[in-house]
Amino acid sequence: MTPLRNEVEFIPELIDSITSQTITPLEWIIVDDCSTDGSVKMIEEARGRFEWIKLVRVEEGSDWERGQKIAELVNIGLKSSNIDWTFFSKIDADIVLAENYFEEIFKEFEDDRLGIGSGNCFMKKSGKMIIEKVENGHTRGALKTYRRSCFSDIGGLEEIDGWDGIDNLTARFKGWETRNFPHILAEHRRPTGSNEVGFSEFINSGKKSYIMCYSWPYIIAKSVDVMFKRPFFIGGLCVFFGFIKSVINGTKRLDDKDLINFIRREQRRKLLQKIGFVRRSQ
Repeated sequence: MTPLRNEVEFIPELIDSITSQTITPLEWIIVDDCSTDGSVKMIEEARGRFEWIKLVRVEEGSDWERGQKIAELVNIGLKSSNIDWTFFSKIDADIVLAENYFEEIFKEFEDDRLGIGSGNCFMKKSGKMIIEKVENGHTRGALKTYRRSCFSDIGGLEEIDGWDGIDNLTARFKGWETRNFPHILAEHRRPTGSNEVGFSEFINSGKKSYIMCYSWPYIIAKSVDVMFKRPFFIGGLCVFFGFIKSVINGTKRLDDKDLINFIRREQRRKLLQKIGFVRRSQ
């Protein structure tokens, strides 16, 4: 499943990497949100060569955003499928997969406890490979794979900013494992957050933290942590500002009290780990 709008720069390599997989999809649904740059023409050409590529076009688009809009497009694509699927993967248009990506991911799903899994992303910069760092339990929104029974348990994708964090949290709340596998790499041709301008990336991070009901101690700790990364100090302030702004605006957030309590228990555990009171799980 790939949602996109105006990705003509990236589509050729994505198509090549999907169609050359050692395990190819039963169906690859591409949901186009009113592209005007030639992306659709490239997809149509690929459909002529691979009958398992399906194009779904959304005729009435809105401003392109990374959050809620993406979840909406993925849900549109899922509703259009007639495949009785066991796993489905959401792959962004700016990703290039190694030819054995799906083969390696499905090996990990031999563990029946795994509900959502992903590889990790790297970028090429000045001839060097730079790996994007994430927590082990956070599956990458750009290339995540869902087990159907887990997907059903979490109620599908919630059409809200921060959906790609909420799904991980809900899955763990329901008893599933979510894991990021750093040895399974994919190239991210556009860095995470590059669609967002200036400090809005950090403000949006604060907003999503509010949506996911972060506790006050945890959002403060997160903001302080970001202050020690580039751009020093200002980034952390912007994260906290985004959280406070969402409080004032009354932004829609999670309302499942049991899930919220679970999230905050996880956060307390992580905070205690940082100060050395809890042994990290192996």
